[in-house]
Amino acid sequence: MAGIGYKVTQNLSSTQTEKLMTQFTIRQEVMAPNIQSSDLYISNSGLGGGEVSSHEYKDIDGYHIPWGSANGTYNWLYSEINNDNLVDTTRTAAYNRVTQEKIPMFYNNQVTNPAIKKANELAAVSSMHNYVAEVAVSFDQPMTYQQILAKLPKNIRANWFWIGVGGQADPTLQDNNLMGIRSVGGKITDLSYHSFWKTLKAAKKGNLGQFNQFSLSKYATQYAKKYSSLRQAKFAGVILTGKSESFKALRNRSWISESSVGATIKRVPYIEPKY
Repeated sequence: MAGIGYKVTQNLSSTQTEKLMTQFTIRQEVMAPNIQSSDLYISNSGLGGGEVSSHEYKDIDGYHIPWGSANGTYNWLYSEINNDNLVDTTRTAAYNRVTQEKIPMFYNNQVTNPAIKKANELAAVSSMHNYVAEVAVSFDQPMTYQQILAKLPKNIRANWFWIGVGGQADPTLQDNNLMGIRSVGGKITDLSYHSFWKTLKAAKKGNLGQFNQFSLSKYATQYAKKYSSLRQAKFAGVILTGKSESFKALRNRSWISESSVGATIKRVPYIEPKY
């Protein structure tokens, strides 16, 4: 009886571990604003359950910046990713609680007074000398992938494309739980968008969370239904990376409604920027 009980509990734990891993995969593909993962592993395991963890970092023009870790727990009957992204906020900015790196913020044009004050920081970042930086740019109007590429200078890359939020949702209240697609070298292919689209469709099966009555899972499925191909897809903003001086070319552009600097790091002679 003890042997049978042990086998049953281990099977239950295995099922919950697989569910948790799937949830992590969905989140890492659609909810990682310029955040990359080094790994995904079981960090603690016991008879009654355990933990799954992933180390995270940012790649800013070839410079890696630590971003902390994501964690989830499971037992025989239940599994859950810790929704708290460990964000510290002020009226004017948000910070990763572990590293205290500044988080690049996006804004919904339908919200006149967001929880974190609207920012226009392109002038400030472009005046910094010998840095690389990431900047979240919110658009005046949603744009297609090709329209975005046509507007960007060649020495700046769009690392991550934000799909926006619905209605009066305030993205500054979402603890950096924002949805979008990561590019490779500033590019998105039809194949990578199709994978992203399939993950958005599957999001309803794995709860992505809810913030002030705005359901991320519901919005994900609505977006997938509306934009089934990269050619059709429209984006509400992008996270751009490059040398700090390169952002000068984007100052006073009418299609940019807000700009928020995220992580920055001083350039060194032994790491060559990618572009």
